[in-house]
Amino acid sequence: MANVKISDIAQKAQVLPSTIRHYTDLGLVDVTDKTEGGQRLYDEEKTLDVLSKIKHYSSRGYTLSQIKDIFTKGIKKRILIIDDDPDVADLIKTILKDEDWEVRHATDGFEAGRILDEYLPDLITLDLVMPGMDGFKVCQNIKKDPLTKIIKVLSITAYDTPEYKDKIISMGADGYLQKPFTPNELRTKIKEVMG
Repeated sequence: MANVKISDIAQKAQVLPSTIRHYTDLGLVDVTDKTEGGQRLYDEEKTLDVLSKIKHYSSRGYTLSQIKDIFTKGIKKRILIIDDDPDVADLIKTILKDEDWEVRHATDGFEAGRILDEYLPDLITLDLVMPGMDGFKVCQNIKKDPLTKIIKVLSITAYDTPEYKDKIISMGADGYLQKPFTPNELRTKIKEVMG
């Protein structure tokens, strides 16, 4: 595609020219050439693609600094562990440490809600029996919210009954795993849930 002026790109991308200038100054968008008068020119196809990616990552809660890291280093998958037992959270972190996951931990549903306001994970591992808000309600809230409903939820519980399993799946959970579990069982179930 041809090199075009910032105003043409801004119009097609439906952003302000100052936004593109800002992204350029941050090193997110590349200038491919300049006019004789010194105006910046951009490769239309590449720039529209980059602007689309910035919009996508911004909507997922990433800062511009984090987006720049993603562009240079690649993206880590994000997981939020919601479990009141720190030993279980530490075990999951240990199992996933070599698999390039960015991990956050919440000890109850209320803390998870606060974290989800600024951190949209790809996967949530969810304990069912916790103080305050139980995992059923947490899952229901996640799956009802348009911003979080696409997050995959893997229920992990020691209370392995058909009633619990049916109830959490009916609340929208994408998978179910019984505690205690082996590292291979967790990895297999995560792959299954993540597709």
